Amino acid sequence: MVEFSDGRIVSEKDIFKKIAIVELAPMNAVLCKFAQDLIEEVPSYFWSVGASSTGKYHPEFSQGDGGLARHSLMTYRWLKNMIITNPADIDDFAPSMIVAALFHDCCKRGNQNDQSEHTVHEHPILAAKFILDKAEKFVKENKDFIELTSEDEDSFKKEIGMIVLCVESHMGKWNTSKHSTIELPKPTNPIQYMVHLADYIASKKYTSFDYEYFSDLMMK
Repeated sequence: MVEFSDGRIVSEKDIFKKIAIVELAPMNAVLCKFAQDLIEEVPSYFWSVGASSTGKYHPEFSQGDGGLARHSLMTYRWLKNMIITNPADIDDFAPSMIVAALFHDCCKRGNQNDQSEHTVHEHPILAAKFILDKAEKFVKENKDFIELTSEDEDSFKKEIGMIVLCVESHMGKWNTSKHSTIELPKPTNPIQYMVHLADYIASKKYTSFDYEYFSDLMMK
């Protein structure tokens, strides 16, 4: 839970929902609806565990109950700052990048039915596959809705492709582990690198949770 200076207490999940409505809906109605579906379908532990099982690699705000979700919110927050300071030609990718930032760690401890007590090295690949599988289901179940928007199915699939690329490469150069033989993808374009950098900054011990920003967001 997140407690603001005025005494309001909201869940991390409610903040995710507000971002989908306030941020994504005006830019891309289809990705907004898809993000709302993801919020309800991510592994249930996403809303309760800390960002680090040991507490070693993340700041205090991302520890304890809801810590992983708060870390993801701050990854989104740092990404927003980067989008604002980058050239306008990156704006077309903003909705996909926001979805990637919010859900990059949605399988950090594995899938719903195969949960680990610790971070799973290949979690970026698991999260990317989770999103891709949900996207395929989404297309089948929402063809009429997609046709009513300015989007088309091919455009949506391209956006999902960018989300998947950003999610699976969000660990950057830290793509190997002594506990696994899997080598994770690295960022290969500026869009992927921005998501990785936002995640990296959000994980540093010196960062803090932007209560004022999210408080204002929840008032919209």
